[in-house]
Amino acid sequence: MQKLIQLFNGTKIDYSWSFSDKTRKDTAYITHGYHRYPAKFIPQIVSRLADKYTSEGDLIVDPFGGCGTTLVESKVMGRPSLAVDINPVAVLITKAKITPIHPAKVEKTFALLKSRIEAYNENTKVRTPEHERIDYWFKPEQKRKLAFIFAEISKLKDQ
Repeated sequence: MQKLIQLFNGTKIDYSWSFSDKTRKDTAYITHGYHRYPAKFIPQIVSRLADKYTSEGDLIVDPFGGCGTTLVESKVMGRPSLAVDINPVAVLITKAKITPIHPAKVEKTFALLKSRIEAYNENTKVRTPEHERIDYWFKPEQKRKLAFIFAEISKLKDQ
């Protein structure tokens, strides 16, 4: 134990690793700002570690993938990567953050969704969910509209 303490006492602290000059905006670029996640580390840490210890083309593995910060930064730096996590929400967030979507596809899908939503009227048949909490938060017509939008978005997934 004494040897370990001596080792740490002799280690010079590099305060640049604190990234204290970084703001929330600085750490939320690309897809990093999509959400908050507990114990999420800032992308600058991953970027610096990858730059220091890997070369372009090296595989980077994150055994506690969380919300995909390592995978996003690895992709930006030209390094293949892989991560695992036991939290299915984290896995979903990661997939959303690292799946590229061609801008033309986004535009086409948005135009289609917009036209479908604009076709909505009071005569549109909508299956609204029965749920005590939803009924508490939303008025009946708001709930109908949200159910309609959700159904239309769900249909787009199949196209």
